[in-house]
Amino acid sequence: MESHTRLRCYHGGMSRQTRQEEIDRIIQIYGSDDVRSIMEMVERNFMVLHHRSQVLLGLSGIVITTTGFSGRLIAGTNDLAKWLIISGVALVMLAAATVCYGVLHLRWLTQHPGTQVQQWLDTTLAYRDRKTRFYRVGIVMTMIGLLLYVGSIFVMLWYPLDFPGINSIR
Repeated sequence: MESHTRLRCYHGGMSRQTRQEEIDRIIQIYGSDDVRSIMEMVERNFMVLHHRSQVLLGLSGIVITTTGFSGRLIAGTNDLAKWLIISGVALVMLAAATVCYGVLHLRWLTQHPGTQVQQWLDTTLAYRDRKTRFYRVGIVMTMIGLLLYVGSIFVMLWYPLDFPGINSIR
């Protein structure tokens, strides 16, 4: 129990752990002989990353579906709304492609090189960190894309009489 109280958290404004510090911490917690538990812990890291990526892809699907129903109406408002919705959807789709390519690409944990636990952890955590960077880029692109998308809806609502054919309905 004493070893757990000596471990520090690296969140918020505090400095982040280096990969070597993380490796040392993992080995301190699990020991270098408990390879199965270490692999299970790393596998859980990947599962969290993949589940979060699935949420992002689901959100991308909602954007596509919504655009199919109302995109033409929104884009028909004016050139600004057209630019915003096209840019927003394109960015959301680029984010989905980034996540599919960078995060959902599979390489089995047993395929990572390393004859010692520390070597294996180093290559595996580097692989996890690379996937995490792709995920973060995808999240930023999705958020910007959604802001553009919502901006197009805002423009449509701001200019409600600029729809083609709206005056013929009256």
